Amino acid sequence: MSEFTCAECRVWACRSHEMDRLPKNCPTRKSMNGEDIELYSEEELKISHEAALVESVGYGRHTRLEETMSFAYRMGYKKLGIGFCAGLKEEARVLAGILRENGFEVCAEICKCGSMSKSCIGIEDSEQVRPGQFEPMCNPAAQAERLNEEGTELNILLGLCVGHDSLFIKHSKAPVTVFVSKDRALAHNPIAAIYQSDAYLKRVHTFIKDEFHLE
Repeated sequence: MSEFTCAECRVWACRSHEMDRLPKNCPTRKSMNGEDIELYSEEELKISHEAALVESVGYGRHTRLEETMSFAYRMGYKKLGIGFCAGLKEEARVLAGILRENGFEVCAEICKCGSMSKSCIGIEDSEQVRPGQFEPMCNPAAQAERLNEEGTELNILLGLCVGHDSLFIKHSKAPVTVFVSKDRALAHNPIAAIYQSDAYLKRVHTFIKDEFHLE
């Protein structure tokens, strides 16, 4: 087991600041004097400050969409980028419209930019979602680069696939926030798999073993 087990902790002394109750393997023990603040650049400290205000001002009341706009406004971001999945093109249109109505300049980039065949990354025709026809690869590196070239100040992810979102975040020069996490099976509500993990979706407990036929 790894050294840090925060997911299993039931003490949560880091929240109450009861330092004498910290578990022996608590990561807070590595920075009990507040030296973690040195990890943040001046810009990152501003992001943390404004994010904390977004949380407190709209706690339990503002939607994530409203929180995203509040954060962008507080940070002084005027030009926002949307990196979206082709399957959510209508949602991207509505989101872009709402952002513009609220005074932001918006540049939206679709995941299929470049229109390159999946064969470029070694995907066989039989491995495509729809065999027998042209199927463009998702192109998150270029998607992020296009938004970099546009000079976006905050990029919003709208339903990029698992892994593709990782590449987008890696290549984006601007800070990235996630508005929609892709989950085709659960109407883009991935945490439902956690809530149903001991009921209708018990299969998640043995997914890797079953999917990859492990003993």
